[in-house]
This record gives sequence, C-alpha cells and structure tokens, in this order.
Amino acid sequence: MNNGKAKINDSIGNLEISIPSKKNWFILIFGTAWLGGWYFGFTNALTRFSFDESGNMGINGFMTFWLIGWTIGGLGVVFLLLWGYFGQERLEINSRELCFEKTIFGVGQKKRLDIGEVKNFRHEKINNSMFGGSRWAIWGLGPGKVKFDYGMKTYSFGLAVDDAEANHLAEYLTNRIQKN
Repeated sequence: MNNGKAKINDSIGNLEISIPSKKNWFILIFGTAWLGGWYFGFTNALTRFSFDESGNMGINGFMTFWLIGWTIGGLGVVFLLLWGYFGQERLEINSRELCFEKTIFGVGQKKRLDIGEVKNFRHEKINNSMFGGSRWAIWGLGPGKVKFDYGMKTYSFGLAVDDAEANHLAEYLTNRIQKN
C-alpha cells in the first residue's frame, strides 16, 4: 500500500524519487492575500514618481529606498509562494551518480554527486512546527527528514514526508545503493 507523498520510479539501472514541497495551506493562502495588498502599496508608491502631475515631488531618497525594500520583500514572498505551490524535490540515482534537485518548474538548485561517495542514508526527526522549529518550515523550506552524507557534507530532503515515510525512504535508498 503506497499512501506516501513521494513518487518512486525504480527501473533497471535508474531510481527516481520525487517529492512535492511541504504545503501549509493557511500560510499559502495568507501569503497570496498579502501579496494582493503588497501590489496595491507598490502601485501607489510608483505613482509618487510621476513628473507629469503638478504637486508631485518627483524622485526622493526615502521613497526610492522604501520602494527598493518593498520590491525585494515582494519578490521574496513570490518565491516562497511559488515554492509552496509548485516546488519539488527530486533524487535520481544511476550506476555513476546521484542527481539531487530542489526546483520550481525545473529551475533551481541542482547537484550531481559521485555515487561512490554517497553514504549513510538515515531518517532524522525534525521539529517543523510553526513555533518551535525552523523559521522557514512554515513555508516548506528547511532541512529535510531524510539525510545522507557526501564526503564531509550532509544533504537532506523530504521535509514534506511523514516520519514513517522518511524512514522507509532511507531504508530503500540504503538498500538500493548497496546493490550498485
């Protein structure tokens, strides 16, 4: 019975695991509504830069500084919302390498690792609660529940999976690596 979030495609010589980003629907809906208010503030600030209307001051330092900060904040929330709605983690293993990706529509962080150096798949419980865990966990970001070592570095994935599924994935990957 497969009721997990991870999709596993294990064919001869190739294993692919894909996991959608962790969804906190309250935060995603709230963030989307916040972005609507952000848009109105942004367009209102842009009208302050008009030189055609009498009474407007043109460009001033404070408004420029505020608009730059407002734009960076808005773009950050757009990224967080895109990750929350459409983000995906993908792990692909063949006889030579492990490809590890965290992407939105195929764009994002991608790593290629030598399969001979990948070791110690394990499940680690993490606190991903809104108040006690990682501050990014409510957006679906942060360390995952399945970890593995590559040389002197540790990678993780699977924040969206439950502990039982993370344990299953760690065991599955350990067995699969031993076959190679």
